[in-house]
Amino acid sequence: MDPVTAVLLAGLFVGFMNSLHEPKCQINTSPTAPLIVTSNGSQTILSGYSGLIERNKSEEIQFYCGTGFMFKNDGQYQFVSDHRLETLICQPDGSFLLKNHGLNIQGDKRSVQCRNGVAALFESRISLPNCKDQWTLILGYDFQEMGSIKSVAMCYDSTKANLKYLTYTTYPERQRVLEKTHLGELNNLGLDLRVDPSERLFKMASQADVNAFWSKEKALSQMFGTGPFDYASLVQDKALGAQVAGYEAMMSVVWLHSLRTGNWRHWLAALRSASESGDQFEVRLGVSGTIELLDGRELAIDLADGNTLSVPAHIWAHVRALQPTGASEDEFVLVGHNSPFLRIDPSAELCPSMCDQVSWLKDTLFASLHRYPINGLMLCCRVKDVAQKLDSFYGSPALATGTTENSKALEQ
Repeated sequence: MDPVTAVLLAGLFVGFMNSLHEPKCQINTSPTAPLIVTSNGSQTILSGYSGLIERNKSEEIQFYCGTGFMFKNDGQYQFVSDHRLETLICQPDGSFLLKNHGLNIQGDKRSVQCRNGVAALFESRISLPNCKDQWTLILGYDFQEMGSIKSVAMCYDSTKANLKYLTYTTYPERQRVLEKTHLGELNNLGLDLRVDPSERLFKMASQADVNAFWSKEKALSQMFGTGPFDYASLVQDKALGAQVAGYEAMMSVVWLHSLRTGNWRHWLAALRSASESGDQFEVRLGVSGTIELLDGRELAIDLADGNTLSVPAHIWAHVRALQPTGASEDEFVLVGHNSPFLRIDPSAELCPSMCDQVSWLKDTLFASLHRYPINGLMLCCRVKDVAQKLDSFYGSPALATGTTENSKALEQ
């Protein structure tokens, strides 16, 4: 080997060994984790991820938070940003350089989270169906001329701090691509006005309130022990939940624990599987009625601020295929019984169940268990059978349309 080649090889070897000892840049993302922004050709992709992220020297990572960022180290604030996009560049010393600000995020226990919610909150000038007297709010991501993502639309009563219903469109993957048009009724709604997600938009309730109420009800405690109810978001799909993290209080209701963790999750798993196979659906979620106790009283939980939290008798999901085939499964309603006091066959009260006619529900865990109350009793109903029986349910899009009556007022 000639001396020049030997020197070159030695230099390469030393460089390689040094690279092995260069510290990686690490940062943790919290439960309100920002979305990761990547580009693939002309597409801009947003992906949810919660956990430890690593980068090598000079590598970049771009985050999106609709409400700004909080950077911490070992729980202590390092930097707060109002920007919605932040680019972090891995430095040789293992720190991250914030490209927009020219400062370094130091420490061995770095973390980043969104200041409030992951998405931004908007009001649409066009209303959802049967929502002209309430707010039409959208949780989404607006990248201006590049496109947008609309995760969830809500019909929301701001005076009562109460959700009437929400709607979303399923997607086959956890990643979302920025689009200029959207499937379903979300396409008609605009990201027109930014809304501050302040506490006045929701009731100050928590699981602790539900537990405290239950401990005071001695007769109920004797029957059910520590209590059969959860206070949780209507959005129970994990992928969608990551996109709307931080806004759970606006979408939370009192759930029968066995329903939320049983058959409701089972049907969502079947829906996710169908979506990953290429089918897409528009889903609307809402609640109906109030549970009656054995003595005839309506079940309502008193809150510290003087409000009350009603416990719904039913939780429903209106599912509509976006590529209809003409079959009965194109559009139907899943109804979950949210009461532990169920005493009769609900088919006589609501509808003859048609779950066995939905192809993507067949041969699933839901198909086997949906009739068992211990897993949360659920039925599949035709729209016509429940259209007049469920609160806040507006039926088929053919029977209800949005309104623009509030647009002039918003423009003033």
